[in-house]
Amino acid sequence: MSSETGSPSQKAAAKDGDKKMTRKAQDVNIALRRAYESAVDETIPDSMLDLLNKLN
Repeated sequence: MSSETGSPSQKAAAKDGDKKMTRKAQDVNIALRRAYESAVDETIPDSMLDLLNKLN
């Protein structure tokens, strides 16, 4: 008995699904990237930097 699950046709469909993202998935991907980039670009408040410096 094989430890693999799923039929060969299901595996092929999963591989095709990995290659081609739906429009909705692309929109979510773009939105997440924008949110991440905006968070990365935010400045760190001085009060937070003071607290971090106290840890050193």
